[in-house]
Amino acid sequence: MCGRTVLSLSKEQLQCACSYKSDKTNKYVKAEWLHEHNDGKEYIPSHNIAPTDVTPVLVSANKYRNGAKNEHVLKPMMWGIIPPWHMEDYRTHKLSTNNCRLENIKSSRLYNPILRNGGRCIIVVEGFYEWQTTEKTSKTKQPYYIYMPQEEKIEIDECTTWNNTFEEAEGWKGICLMQIAGLYNVWQNEDKVIYSYSIITMDSNSTLSWLHHRMPAILNTQDQAWLDINNVEADMALSYLKPITLLSWHPVSTLVNNSRNKSENCNKKILIDRKKTTQKTLNEWFNKTAKRKSDDNDCSEHKKAKQ
Repeated sequence: MCGRTVLSLSKEQLQCACSYKSDKTNKYVKAEWLHEHNDGKEYIPSHNIAPTDVTPVLVSANKYRNGAKNEHVLKPMMWGIIPPWHMEDYRTHKLSTNNCRLENIKSSRLYNPILRNGGRCIIVVEGFYEWQTTEKTSKTKQPYYIYMPQEEKIEIDECTTWNNTFEEAEGWKGICLMQIAGLYNVWQNEDKVIYSYSIITMDSNSTLSWLHHRMPAILNTQDQAWLDINNVEADMALSYLKPITLLSWHPVSTLVNNSRNKSENCNKKILIDRKKTTQKTLNEWFNKTAKRKSDDNDCSEHKKAKQ
């Protein structure tokens, strides 16, 4: 699954980071930003993005020929698709739509029509958080930050090392962003129009199965076929989604557990004291054993007193 992401770049930085090489000019072109009102909710850079927050999403310009000049378009959208049949307040549909399972898309009443109508998008993030569910001995699930491998000297949790630059001849240089396949839809009632998206998830491979049994459908950043709704039909696009193997991660503080915590401290690397955890477990075992022996002795003494 994927329930929290990170995107701290500004609107202008993100346009540069999502640049592409134009076939006409052989130069890099910034992704175009098409603003959307979304009931007054705007994109706010954050180190702890949660469902119902608004983030920029890459879509094909073919859907916006009247408003877009460039091939790649960034539009701010709310995380969590609003079902098109829901006509009341968009916050009351009560469905969990922040993730959609790859294996269920074709049979889904919600997602299949969106897929067939060209509602494919790419959610651009710096990384995402996942809580370890495979460790059964701990009462508190340890959160991890997962991201793309970075160039030498770039630390994902220290923005002063990113050295982000953009030039038409060379494109974007700096932090390597993660691109996740998703579906989006436009919901509207009488007075509101809201763009919303869902992240596609799949079974984890050996890279992340130690952490969680599900993972997002992360794309190869050089492969834009998922966005090519004119030349790549829906079933073919789905077949391209495979679990990625090259990923990096590190443990982070449980500060991210609360979605109201948005600061840069959320994705900072921490050290896990495994020895301390093990010792605590052993101490608990010895204490329980000593208590059982004490209880047994008390019981024996009580029996003797009765006799």
